[in-house]
Formats: sequence, C-alpha cells, structure tokens
Amino acid sequence: MINKPSLISSGGLKFIVMDAPSDENAEIYAEELEHLGVVHLARTCEGMYDDRVFEERGIEIHKLNFTDGSAPPKAVILKWLSLVKNTFFENGKIKVTQGKSPCIAVHCLAGLGRAPVLVAIALIEAGLDPNHAVSLIRKHRQGALNFYQIKFLNSYKKIGVYRPSCCVLL
Repeated sequence: MINKPSLISSGGLKFIVMDAPSDENAEIYAEELEHLGVVHLARTCEGMYDDRVFEERGIEIHKLNFTDGSAPPKAVILKWLSLVKNTFFENGKIKVTQGKSPCIAVHCLAGLGRAPVLVAIALIEAGLDPNHAVSLIRKHRQGALNFYQIKFLNSYKKIGVYRPSCCVLL
C-alpha cells in the first residue's frame, strides 16, 4: 500500500478512503478491507486489478468513474448516494446491525480527490456542513480535496436522499 487507508466516520456512516490497488497489492488491500468490514468498494478511476480478488471476499465493486481533479457529474452522485442509502439507511434512519457495522471503501488513483469528494457529499447529505465535512476528511487524509472540489462542495445542494419520503433513488 502506498498510503494507508483512512477511516472517515460520522453519525453511523463509515467510509474508507484509499489510493488505487494494483494487481501486485490487491490481495493485501482486499484482506485489510475485509478485516474492516467493507461490503462495497466504489472505484472512481479505471481499475488496475482483478475485481475477483475483492468479490471473493464478499466486497462488491461499483464503478463510479469521473475526471481526475473534478467534481462528479450528477449521474455519478446519484449512483453514489443510492449506494450509501442502501448500505446505511432503512426507513430514513441509520440501520441498526448486529456485529460489525457496514463500511464502504472508495478509491481514486491517490485517494486525495475523487474518493474524498464522494465521501464529503455523503456526509453533507447526512447533515454535516460542507466545511465540517472537508475538515473531517482532511483530518484523516492530509492533502485531500483541491480548490475546485472544495468550491463545488461549498455550493452543493442537498438532494435529501436519506429521507424516507424521498423517491429519487428508490
């Protein structure tokens, strides 16, 4: 692993932000993610590893590619929020689970731009102020998020996807 994966947790939501695995180290990443209770791996760049390494450990891969250094397009945001909602929420409330709580890992190439911006969007939707979301991510992932991405997050308008009455992502 080039950079150690970072746990970002708030209000019952658990995310692992990390750099991209490769064929050479995918087994190490998969073992670590399984140990951390990861059930989904969101990939924002081209995969440089065999998906089966993760899938054999019960980790489902989700392809949410978008341009490096940018904000995600609306279609990616909607897919991401659907994944977050289905993983963590039930009837508009955080799921109560026995044992380990679920966790979503998300990676881009270096784990500093695309992956953190998706996590920030999920945290904002859950009620965090954009500045607090950025600070929380940067506390655990130094150098995360560029000026453009922070500007996007500060102007991000919540969709309200976690409410039970919302039918946008059902």
